[in-house]
Amino acid sequence: MTSILKSLKYGSFLIIGDLMVDEYEIGSVSRISPEAPIPVLDFTKRVRKPGGAANVAMNLAGLGNQVELVGMIGNDEAGQWLKNYLSDHGVGITGIFYAENRPTIRKVRFSSTQQSILRVDYENSDQVETSLAMKIASFIEQYLQKNSVDGVLISDYNKGLIFNHDISNSLIQMINTMKGMPILRGVDTKKSSKDLRMFEGFTFIKPNIHELTKSVEMNVSLDTNLLEACRKYLEISHAETILVTLGEEGMFHFNGDSGIHVPTVAASVYDVTGAGDTAFAVIMQSLKSGLCWEDSMRLANIAASAVIESRGTQYITKSELNRRAEIVKLTQPEYFNS
Repeated sequence: MTSILKSLKYGSFLIIGDLMVDEYEIGSVSRISPEAPIPVLDFTKRVRKPGGAANVAMNLAGLGNQVELVGMIGNDEAGQWLKNYLSDHGVGITGIFYAENRPTIRKVRFSSTQQSILRVDYENSDQVETSLAMKIASFIEQYLQKNSVDGVLISDYNKGLIFNHDISNSLIQMINTMKGMPILRGVDTKKSSKDLRMFEGFTFIKPNIHELTKSVEMNVSLDTNLLEACRKYLEISHAETILVTLGEEGMFHFNGDSGIHVPTVAASVYDVTGAGDTAFAVIMQSLKSGLCWEDSMRLANIAASAVIESRGTQYITKSELNRRAEIVKLTQPEYFNS
């Protein structure tokens, strides 16, 4: 295990995707409203954290990598907060553009110390405007020409930036040009079926088990149709390999010929928000460092186990990854030998 962690090297990554702010309105509930049978939340504090592609960027930066983030935000207070927060935490923000007539995506969760009560989403998921898509595509092209990049990550929450309905979209054309680049290319996408073809040639594509099930229209679980479903998903997307996140059952990687399952590690699940972003980031850095898929998945599982034990979106750091790995070494010594 120690040798695996020592093998984790820093890299330079370009992240493209949907930027979000995860907001938590936290308080206590001790009474029911006289106006309607709903709880009254006595507000205590507000917590904000980067979400979506911004959370992927935070994870890679937290692990010590050079990171440039590309996406769009609204010209509003939440968007400015997000840019400032990312910059303060070492994430490059030159590729973040303001979008007119749409807000910064915010997912606002109202919760007490006991439970979540309500989530309100503020977003516009319409296709990105042509002029803005051209600016973003131009930035990506120039950045790749001027900078040495180890990997490109696409974090696609299907919120309008990565849009395939218009084949003349300059951003989609830019993604297509990446197929011939000698770099790692990973994509975590909410798209299904026909829209997956835009990620042809990517090193790997990362659906969760529910997204896989929806895309292949099959009943899929770890023990049912998993190999067949992965093979069909690769036929649809034309990606090189597929990584399926299985929640509490770990991860499964399939390269077109064979698959490997790595179970998760023990953790006290508090909030799974953002765990997929953390796993995505760790997988990319591990592959860049030359680790095999099995060891990469083990590290990603350990990282995910750390973030799900906290409220809301969290990001991993190298020191925390080392600490969690030591805990696994003591409590589950067979994990790296299984």
